[in-house]
Amino acid sequence: MKKRFMKVSAIALAMTMISGLAAGCGKSSEGVTESSSGDSGKLVFVDWGGANTDARIASAVKPFEEQTGIKVTVVTPCDYAKLISMVENNTTEWDVMNCDAYWGVYAGEQGYLEPIDYNVVTTKIDEEAQLEYVMGAEIYTTVISWNSEKTSADAAPRTWADFFDTEKYPGKRAVWQYPVTVLEAALLADGVPMDELYPLDLDRAFAKLDTIKDNIVWWTKGAEPSQMLSTGEADYALAWSGRIATAKDEGSPVDMHYNGGIMISAGWVVPKNAPNRDNAMKFIEFISEAPQQYGFSELIPYGSTNPEAVALMNDEMKLKLGQSPEQLANEIYLDNTYWAENLSAVEERFNAWLVE
Repeated sequence: MKKRFMKVSAIALAMTMISGLAAGCGKSSEGVTESSSGDSGKLVFVDWGGANTDARIASAVKPFEEQTGIKVTVVTPCDYAKLISMVENNTTEWDVMNCDAYWGVYAGEQGYLEPIDYNVVTTKIDEEAQLEYVMGAEIYTTVISWNSEKTSADAAPRTWADFFDTEKYPGKRAVWQYPVTVLEAALLADGVPMDELYPLDLDRAFAKLDTIKDNIVWWTKGAEPSQMLSTGEADYALAWSGRIATAKDEGSPVDMHYNGGIMISAGWVVPKNAPNRDNAMKFIEFISEAPQQYGFSELIPYGSTNPEAVALMNDEMKLKLGQSPEQLANEIYLDNTYWAENLSAVEERFNAWLVE
């Protein structure tokens, strides 16, 4: 029974995150591409595809190959269910995969991942993102966003309490059809201090969501909030920072701020019995170092988990990514352990609430 539960939970996570992340990251990318240098080893690296992976190849994969001579095969997209299936059937072909850190905590505790070898991975990153089975990579933040042609930055909701105030800020809210960060936003709106969010008070969170339920339009893919704002389908949106920043750079009339931002760390994991485990740890160490993390954030608007990489950024870049000291003082990291332990039960309650 436990094994069946684990499979169902993982598949549900896979479907949600693949549709949310891979489908909206810019241009689509599927299958396998290779870039090679030297013949002294190999590595299979799994990423989400699109612009995200293009930036990853340029900032880390090619430099890693050049420095080590290890040949890297890049596979897209990430697939949680496939990783679990390979491990259970003793057919693991992958060495390193990018995933949400909370899923990595879950998968590691269930025996599907190798622990990170911190004798090899010596780079220090944010404590919240450096975990037993997950080494934090980029940060994407749940933020408040709006149509910049209809609403000025001064007139936009400044807090989650504002976002939930439909009298002061009338209109439709685009919200992720998933409990992660949505429940945190509801509790912050209801006055729960950031340092007292976890464990989440679910009764209180759902009661707060009830107050705006009739004003919500739901999204399931990361690219949708900016589209909803641009077309007028929504007036405000709970959205992922990288998607709004990218849309803004491409000319869409959208804007955002990081006040009350809920930071989700993506991270690196190594599947159990990875065929090139040692090379995987070398790669994780390399890609976690400040120059590579900075290079990735320079190419695509995701924050860094490495404080030394943040220190390399100019003030404009820090502000764009929500990583200035003033912004970080008003943001919070998602609690990966809470969601690893509670996602299935909370998601079941959330789905039931949707149809009430």
